[in-house]
Amino acid sequence: MAAVASSSSSRRILGVPVPVALFFVAMMLPTAVSVNLGGLRLSAYRMVLIVMFLPMLVQLLSGRKGRMHLFDLLVLAHCGWAILALIKWGGLAQGIESGGIYVVEFAGAYLLARLYVRSYEDFAAVARAYVMLVLATLIFTVPEALTGIHILHDGISGALGGPMAPYIDPRMGLERTFGPFDHPILYGVFSASAFSLAYFVIAERRLMNFKGMAKVIGVGLATFMSASGGPYVVLMMQGFVAAWERVLGKIKGRWAALFTLFGLTYIAIDLFSTKTPFHVFVNNFTFSPQSAYNRILIFEFGTAEVARHPIFGIGLGDWERPSWMSDSMDNFWLVVAVRYGLPAFLMLVALLLGLIWTVGQRKNLPPEWRRARHAWAFTLFGITVAAATVHLWNALFVLFLFLIGAGAWLLDARPEPQNVPGPVPAAKPKLPARALRPARLF
Repeated sequence: MAAVASSSSSRRILGVPVPVALFFVAMMLPTAVSVNLGGLRLSAYRMVLIVMFLPMLVQLLSGRKGRMHLFDLLVLAHCGWAILALIKWGGLAQGIESGGIYVVEFAGAYLLARLYVRSYEDFAAVARAYVMLVLATLIFTVPEALTGIHILHDGISGALGGPMAPYIDPRMGLERTFGPFDHPILYGVFSASAFSLAYFVIAERRLMNFKGMAKVIGVGLATFMSASGGPYVVLMMQGFVAAWERVLGKIKGRWAALFTLFGLTYIAIDLFSTKTPFHVFVNNFTFSPQSAYNRILIFEFGTAEVARHPIFGIGLGDWERPSWMSDSMDNFWLVVAVRYGLPAFLMLVALLLGLIWTVGQRKNLPPEWRRARHAWAFTLFGITVAAATVHLWNALFVLFLFLIGAGAWLLDARPEPQNVPGPVPAAKPKLPARALRPARLF
């Protein structure tokens, strides 16, 4: 409880601890807001994480905000393996430089949430601040979708001499919106990731909570403005599991049944379709056949690269592919395996799935804590599925790690006794008035 108290008493902006608020604001700034230092590009969010990294590492190792656990070690081990892979690829100096900034982004974003989100109140404050940022972007992205003028991105980049947003073909009669990000996909994933937080934490899962549900709809509108298939998958996956939980919420074993359903669907597609389940997924969740075909080629040539370099990957080297293919790899999970090898990939998967499974085993949590757990797990589920067809880079990469760390408080935080569901203890019988009089000594 001391860790909770220390977090709750810290200075706050927008309802969240100052470091988290600075991280959110920095994440919303285009990459044009950067400082080039040698071969490194120090964007605004990187500078926040660099300043905070050593103090946060000291706090973690000292145990001042909760004891270290297996998942903290997985984060550090993944980062250590990534550094080894980069050293093997580019030598000690290049590996330390590139690996160092990767550690700052990966471990720094995780630790920021791990150490500053230590209670339900902290988590709810982060949810409200995050949803507020998504809704605030609508002021700029709705006109952007209608006019094609990239107000936030081009306005800030133009003022600082950065590059303008590249031209991308419209979809559904709308210009694809960038917001402050480098690509509409990034803006869409950023927006869609707020859906479960808005529905379970702010609207409290109540459809008649009109103010809360208006924010849920606003998050959906912001996602729609991106006109990107990946963000739509993030939104749909969250909506699907939220509906599953709402309909079958009182049935035990509903999550085991859901994963069994996923497994049977995978087997059925594999047996009865002429295409692999991955081909079917990509073909049905991308806007154009060309985009689907490109992602299939990426998967085929990328997995072949992993097979050739399974232990340490290829670092930041170029991967083998036809000369006419772009070097862009639209698959976050594949990028991790190709760059840093299968051990780094498996450690990241173990961090994500192990943390969700362990938190899911906790019993007798207050209703608001269970809603927070659903919001956190469903958000990560949506991003995880979509990341098979989208690469998470720059601000979205650190956001993903922040969201993973934002659920770690559920491992060891303890609800106040009055909030724990269960039978109310019987009141102690009152003593008769005569028994309350002080006894005579003589």
